[in-house]
Amino acid sequence: MQPVSKFVETNGVNHHYLEWGNTDNPKVLMFHAVGMCSQIWNFAAKDLANDYHVYSFDLRGHGDTEHPEGGITFKQIGADTASVIQALELEGSNCIGHSAGGMSMLIADSMFPGIVGKGVLIDTRVGDSPMALLTPEEQELRMKRTLQKRMIWESREVMYEAYRNRPVFKPWTEEVFADYIEGNTRILDDGTAQLKCKPAVEEEFYANRRHLDTQKVLRGLGGDYVLLVGAYDGAQTSADAAVEHLKREAKGFQLKELGAGSHFVPMEHPDLVLRAIRNFID
Repeated sequence: MQPVSKFVETNGVNHHYLEWGNTDNPKVLMFHAVGMCSQIWNFAAKDLANDYHVYSFDLRGHGDTEHPEGGITFKQIGADTASVIQALELEGSNCIGHSAGGMSMLIADSMFPGIVGKGVLIDTRVGDSPMALLTPEEQELRMKRTLQKRMIWESREVMYEAYRNRPVFKPWTEEVFADYIEGNTRILDDGTAQLKCKPAVEEEFYANRRHLDTQKVLRGLGGDYVLLVGAYDGAQTSADAAVEHLKREAKGFQLKELGAGSHFVPMEHPDLVLRAIRNFID
């Protein structure tokens, strides 16, 4: 099943999204993490489209969604998420978000309680920034490496070979990794492959996340949420104060430990994540 590529202009941005399935079915909306794209959800979307009408969105500055000049904040992407849901009349839908994609859903729901019906948060850090797990030196190194990302590659194949065995990508399944390479690049007239998400945009997301006070932002949520977490040192637990805060503010909340995977568990164990999604929304 191949998706249809579409755009909707809201909140001053021309937002790109992919759409699968029968329009008469219940709706599922999917939101990706920083540095990713709508195609990262292809594996899950194709399965869900058997029973749902599925939408997968590119965040601003990612994929084929434009990036207007000016700073990017998490409150802004939350407003973006609310605006596309409202423009497409999808209020109360099932929503799925990995990392920053989940945070965009939560902020949208705090702005318009109930705009999210059931929400699946996949390793969305609901308290301090994930960067807080790193030392100041490690944070600076992460920022530096992000800004040094190579923008132009001779081809997707060359980029594929250069990325495939890097520690962060090595555990990813072949199918999801191939979707990542294709969705995150555009082919230029000379045949070279260009990253769609500029390193400066990615770095700006990381930097601004450190200033987001979720205790102030995430209030009066109208959705019913599950937080899926991978199995790694520093993963969130039900005892975390930020998780307790979310539990109090949401209409309904549960945390499920997946027992495998890193922060990138949707790419490493897509079958496991898909089963957990279906267990919650079906």
